Amino acid sequence: MQSYQALYYPFIHFKDDNWLKLAALYWDKVARIVPEDYTTEDSATVKALAPCIEAVRPHWAPADFATTFVDFIDQYGAKLLQLYGLHLREQWPQLPAKERPPRPGGPSGNDARLGYIYYEKINDNVYRVLKDSGLASTDDRGERWIGMHPRLAWVYMTALAEQISAHRGLRPLTDETRDHLALSSFTPERLAQALLGDVDLVDVGPTPMEVESLMVSVAFKAVVPSNLAALEPDKILEFRQKYLPERTAFQQATADLLKGGDWLKSIDEPAVLEQRLRDEYDKLWSIRLKDLHEKMRDCGVDAVLGCFNVKSVLPAGIATAMAGLALNPVAAGAAGLAVGVMSTLRDKRKEALGALRGSPVSYLYRMEQDLAPKDVWGWVRHGAHRFALGV
Repeated sequence: MQSYQALYYPFIHFKDDNWLKLAALYWDKVARIVPEDYTTEDSATVKALAPCIEAVRPHWAPADFATTFVDFIDQYGAKLLQLYGLHLREQWPQLPAKERPPRPGGPSGNDARLGYIYYEKINDNVYRVLKDSGLASTDDRGERWIGMHPRLAWVYMTALAEQISAHRGLRPLTDETRDHLALSSFTPERLAQALLGDVDLVDVGPTPMEVESLMVSVAFKAVVPSNLAALEPDKILEFRQKYLPERTAFQQATADLLKGGDWLKSIDEPAVLEQRLRDEYDKLWSIRLKDLHEKMRDCGVDAVLGCFNVKSVLPAGIATAMAGLALNPVAAGAAGLAVGVMSTLRDKRKEALGALRGSPVSYLYRMEQDLAPKDVWGWVRHGAHRFALGV
């Protein structure tokens, strides 16, 4: 079974609590790159989800990471300076709000046109060649934040995340909607292609990780509450633990679904890719989820209530009726009826559990039942279902 531990990048703090909640529902762990001398300022949600969040250190990158980046600057420095030299910063627009770092931790630097990286994430030799080449510098906020063109910062952080991930059994994960970028073949030439676009290499579409993350997001958003802010972190942690086998099966089902989806990787427009994945969800998982609902209804509480010739009752009413039949069989044949009901319950529970265990979308079904908001009657039906089938 492959690893389902992810490494978040490019920032230290998570930008969106709701995004993290969805990530926590899928990934076993979500790591992030936190320098040793950096103090985080996490939200209450991030703190509450701490059991599924880990910190990795920048120096965990392999030793040849810095060497490769230095070679890249030495080899392509003149061309890079023509596009990303800090002497050109007056011509650069300010970063769009959606691409700026999260508010926690305060501003990284003074110039809104630059992307900033915490100094501990940049090897001393790498910073030296970046500075000497005129591609990066600190500002009057101090030496802790190193500013450069946002594209250069993005490529560097992507490369750092991919290299740490590859050596730690993690999978790089971002909530950014920037253009797709894969640097797994970490060479000066691949870096040049990403930043200069004039190197004769075959370009790539979205990485398998990006496709998988978006597929999971499409599926989860179809079944979890639209108001994720109201979903308490404790509820998420409880759900993760309670349905670990279902989550594991869903992770494998996602991997299997995307194995034959090489055509998806050629789509370079994020909006188009998301729509194609929605189509795949509607064609495959949505139908399987409907089938699972039908199977659960077939072995649901109504079948049990039919033994009493009653259309619908509250869960408490079911319990009272069964207790009365089992302990006080005052009417002729009542004891036999109670035995029949319990036998039916056992059979239906086996059917229900079998249907859930055999479905690749049982985790989505569990989300609907446990996490989606319900009206009063929905809670009644949910309680009756749990009482009768034990699922």
